[in-house]
Amino acid sequence: MLLTVTIIAVLGVVASALSSRMGRFVFLLPAAASLGAAVWFGMQGPAVAAGAVLQERVEWMPALGIAIDLRLGSLQWLLAMVVLVVGGLIFVYCAWYFDSNKLAPRTVGLLTGFAASMLLLVLSDDLIVLTVGWELTTVFSYLLVGLNHRSASNRRAAQTALIVTTVGGLSMLVGIMLLESQTGTFSLAATLADPPRTTVAAWAAALMVVGALSKSAIVPFQYWLPGAMAAPTPVSAFLHAAAMVKAGIFLIAALTPAFVELPWWRWGLVSLGIVTMLLGAVRAMRQLDIKVLLAHGTVSQLGLLVTVLGLGTHSSMQAGLTLLAAHAVFKAALFMVVGAVDRATGTRDLRELGGLAKRMPLAAGAAIIAAASMSGIPPAIGYLGKEAALDAAIADGELAALGWVAFLGIALGAALTVAYSLRLVVGTFFGRIRTEPKRRSPWLVAAPVALALGSIALGFAGDAITELLHPHVELVPAGEDAPHLALWHGFTPALIASVLSWLVGAGIFLAIGARRRQPHGTDPLERSYHATMRGLDRLAVEVTGRIQTGSLPLHLATILLVVVALPGGVLLLTGLVTTDLRLADSGGQVAAAVIVSIAAVWATTTRGRLKAFMLLGVVGYGVALLFLLHGAPDLALTQALTETVFLVILVLVLRRLPKYFTNRPLRAARYLRALLGIAVGTFAAVAALAALQARTAVPVSEGFYRWAYEFGNGENIVNVTLVDIRAWDTLGEVSVVLAAATGVASLIFVRRPVAGKGVLRPTDAGSGRRSWLRGSFADDQMASPVLEIVTRLLFPIMMLVSVYLLAVGHNAPGGGFAGGLVAGVALAVRYLAGGRDELIEAVPFDAGKLLGAGMAVAVLSVVWPVFFGGRIGESYAVEAVLPLLGEQKLVTTLFFDVGVWLIIIGAMLDFVRSLGAGIDLHGEQNLAPRPQWRSDRSLPGEGIRS
Repeated sequence: MLLTVTIIAVLGVVASALSSRMGRFVFLLPAAASLGAAVWFGMQGPAVAAGAVLQERVEWMPALGIAIDLRLGSLQWLLAMVVLVVGGLIFVYCAWYFDSNKLAPRTVGLLTGFAASMLLLVLSDDLIVLTVGWELTTVFSYLLVGLNHRSASNRRAAQTALIVTTVGGLSMLVGIMLLESQTGTFSLAATLADPPRTTVAAWAAALMVVGALSKSAIVPFQYWLPGAMAAPTPVSAFLHAAAMVKAGIFLIAALTPAFVELPWWRWGLVSLGIVTMLLGAVRAMRQLDIKVLLAHGTVSQLGLLVTVLGLGTHSSMQAGLTLLAAHAVFKAALFMVVGAVDRATGTRDLRELGGLAKRMPLAAGAAIIAAASMSGIPPAIGYLGKEAALDAAIADGELAALGWVAFLGIALGAALTVAYSLRLVVGTFFGRIRTEPKRRSPWLVAAPVALALGSIALGFAGDAITELLHPHVELVPAGEDAPHLALWHGFTPALIASVLSWLVGAGIFLAIGARRRQPHGTDPLERSYHATMRGLDRLAVEVTGRIQTGSLPLHLATILLVVVALPGGVLLLTGLVTTDLRLADSGGQVAAAVIVSIAAVWATTTRGRLKAFMLLGVVGYGVALLFLLHGAPDLALTQALTETVFLVILVLVLRRLPKYFTNRPLRAARYLRALLGIAVGTFAAVAALAALQARTAVPVSEGFYRWAYEFGNGENIVNVTLVDIRAWDTLGEVSVVLAAATGVASLIFVRRPVAGKGVLRPTDAGSGRRSWLRGSFADDQMASPVLEIVTRLLFPIMMLVSVYLLAVGHNAPGGGFAGGLVAGVALAVRYLAGGRDELIEAVPFDAGKLLGAGMAVAVLSVVWPVFFGGRIGESYAVEAVLPLLGEQKLVTTLFFDVGVWLIIIGAMLDFVRSLGAGIDLHGEQNLAPRPQWRSDRSLPGEGIRS
């Protein structure tokens, strides 16, 4: 199962890369993968029907109890088949729907990525992994709805869908965390096996239901779905008919066995479902755009699903899951037919459509069958589900009044469904031809025809569907055994209600449904949403205008004052700090602390920038000395190198800054700032002491000595911690370094496009003098032969030291970070000795390649063990006897360190090029003579710009 998800996800990246070469036929790659996977899942059907459960587990975060835990039961099998079969046919449809000349390469990648995310969502037994899949579907939906980012309406629809479903997703995540606090596990299966009966668990269930309702566009969240129809039709068919909106229904179906006995569950879900069903159906009757009509119809059908599942009995669960499968089949087919009509005629407006059955018989046939299934007309599967739903509402006497309310609501909803189905089919395919089709492709209707025929075939498979759904249906604690699904159960109240709904629906259509009237106004809840968003935007502008005054000292002072007043006040009142302190272990520590203190005070009182920077360097090197005296050579090395890099960067920036911080007389306010600074420093020291003295458990670091050697196969505890024990943290930190380097380069180079993909081209020095370096300053006055000679001698030694620190970092002071800093300082020295030409000679390619390669190596070194049966981030040691070197041990985390090393070198190269060569280039451009007006001899009296 995990292999299927991985293959489809990777295929999304590959297909995007191949899109420009293969054109629209690139969609056949994910189509083949989806349908091939559907065959494998289909082969598991008999075992699933017999009650077997397929499970796969890959440890992800063992300390937090989180694993990629996949489970294929009855419910999961049904949703997986919907995603793979319907999704595969939609991919086939895409190959003939999109135009190769207008196809964005990202389209196939985003749609394939969504398929993988949806599959991960429905197969996940771990609720945290389920949440990851849930949010990924939200992100992919946002990107697909906003695919045409030049359209304001598309961007607005995508943003609305993102905000609404994200709010619901956050609600669901809070519910999951509350539920875990009661069950002690994130496993959905374990929760169903022993559901908690506490008040906290009830609130957790309510929050998770809010997430499900928002995802499935149930009142009061129904307004985002019709707007999402701005997406291309295949996207609507997949996300908003067959897959994404089913995620909420899936979650309700999964949680019902555990929480159906909650007092609000049945009445709450049935009430919201009926309101959504009727509201969506009524609004569908008023639409002129047939795609938007189907969107409101989808809202109505989702309301029907929530109504049926909300009843919470064996029969209703069986009926609800049958309707879920039926809806995915017929609604995807209808959306694809609408897309074919749009491509053929260039319009979706009912006022311009009609009579297309004569010109597009296959599309008309598919639409009629799919609409019949949606209307609950036999022998389609939609009829099986609707009959089962009506029967389930009144079959269980325990439901009493609720059952009859649901029965009448479903019957009325079915009548309105018949009415808008007739409006769609009759208005599009019958009557006189208003718009002649210009382009028709039989391949474009192949997928909807296949789904329509499948809808009929499934109508005769009632026994097989019953057996497949039985394992999950039996989990529901309420209700009698569900009857087998069949096309004929005799003359029952459900059949009578169905016949009446057909007649009433046809009557509604004849009375008002055929009118080609103007669309109804916007949804009141949608207007409320947009008004709320406008109000929030306005509030943000007003608050920002009053708080963000543009004064950096004021902003910092406000933040620091709050920190001192609130947390500092708590520390003062609680008295957590005791006087049982040991100030120093040696006289050297006292001396270093005194030097650091004097330098810090001196730095705050000096006006010169260079002096202040040098004094800050003294502070940094003093701290490095304190680390060394405390027995932490690795930290001391890193601190010293970091301080060196900091000084180099500050000096590079200093060239473009005034010599003094200010030329104005110092004001009395400086005393207030000094007082605040002392308060912040005191708070930081007291907070650190309080944290150390408040420890009640054994420090986790005490085990690092043993773990570093036994678990990480290294003797340098600091390096093993960074690249093994907490590799995820380090990966996040180097990502921040990468982002910072990219940001600095963007700020410096934003004014001028730089040749050579970010590498400044060397200029012709033209001085004629002998240089000790391959590049040199164009101005001889700026050159320093002594510095050039020293650089030529030191550079290879520094690079060798860099590689040495990288290699020995697992067992001695060093590592990828320290080695990268040494290499970065070496590059900075070459720039200082020879200017930007020398830097280009040293590294004649873009720093982004180093950054990208480093990130790729780091990520792969963390995830590769999964593909060989290991855990994410697991490390291995390989021992071998090598010629000359003797017995050696290679630890695989060295590759992670190599990635860090490359990223740090790339970041340093970006900093030096940006703050060094980039600022040099800007200075040369600013000093260049500006264009002057001159007279053209051929046109006396007229001037042109030189």
